[in-house]
Amino acid sequence: MSDAAPNPQSAIRVGFIGAGWTERIQIPTYRLAGLTAQAICASRPENAKRVATNLEIPEVYNSWQELLRSDTIDLVSIVTPPHLHAEIAIATLRAGKHVICEKPTALNVAEAENMFAAAQAVPNQLAIIDHELRFHPQRAHLRRLAREGYIGNPLYIELDSLYSRQLDREKPWSWHSNADQGGGSLGALGSHLIDLARWLVGRIDGLSAQLQTGHFLRPDPQGNGSRRVSSDDAAHLMLQFGSAVQGRIAVNDLYPSDRGMSVLMVGTEGALKIDNEDRLWGIKSGEYAGEKWQELTVADETAELPLPNRRPFTIGCYYLGKTLNEVLSRGQTVVPEAASFYDGLVVQRVLDAARRSHRERTWVRL
Repeated sequence: MSDAAPNPQSAIRVGFIGAGWTERIQIPTYRLAGLTAQAICASRPENAKRVATNLEIPEVYNSWQELLRSDTIDLVSIVTPPHLHAEIAIATLRAGKHVICEKPTALNVAEAENMFAAAQAVPNQLAIIDHELRFHPQRAHLRRLAREGYIGNPLYIELDSLYSRQLDREKPWSWHSNADQGGGSLGALGSHLIDLARWLVGRIDGLSAQLQTGHFLRPDPQGNGSRRVSSDDAAHLMLQFGSAVQGRIAVNDLYPSDRGMSVLMVGTEGALKIDNEDRLWGIKSGEYAGEKWQELTVADETAELPLPNRRPFTIGCYYLGKTLNEVLSRGQTVVPEAASFYDGLVVQRVLDAARRSHRERTWVRL
């Protein structure tokens, strides 16, 4: 049984493809947001059956193809390794169902273009990328304040994600270690920060990037020696935006502690920041010398909800689920603040450009 007692469920029924993040976060959080967890499948059918039993999901399928044939599913959540995203997302749209796809969008720009074309072909179906940080209250409020002129004209932005997840050399090899399957910190966390940077500032015109792998060998999960790591564990990007704003993104899973995520946005009249405890602060330009940052209170209804945890992705997931429930229940398919498949394509272009920049040791224009 789930710890979280679900709200009265809506008529919007979700089918989940994948049994990792879905079990830990999406299913309990979406239920709190009012969506109905209807079906699940996974690459290992035994995992899908376990999740369905533990979380009381009525339908279990042995493959995603079988799940898509179900007449009782309205929205499909794709939570698989990135190399499967394009095939499943396109098939989901052709099956007449709404889709929310995990990030990064795909393995490369060509796949992301095919996904975008499939979404364009069915404009009455919802097709979005799961960039739930757009719905996190503090990040959404920072954007509102910046657009209302709190910082004046934007000058600079930096976004950090600092964790120790890949520092332990004994951590077993998984698909995250395999670039051919879309593994790596740049895609996993960098895609979120690139999307936030675009959402907060605007078009990215060019970049320079450096990627790093901490351990090139990891223990085989089956105990058969070591396996080669081909993905990155850290990425540092310098950005130039179309508005002449400059920026920096640091995604580092080789950090000696879990510092978490943070945002800093500076303008001609002031600055805004979200610290690694998700508190929002503001300062006006005349107060820089005394560092008189003022904490800005943001309403958050999740404070009283039994969420799986209080991390920003979980809170954002709740608000995204709530928005999806409200929009789809009205018969609409446009979520203005969500990341569309076009947004996913643009982020994929930045990811591909970052890899090219690292490989060629050059500045890349977009």
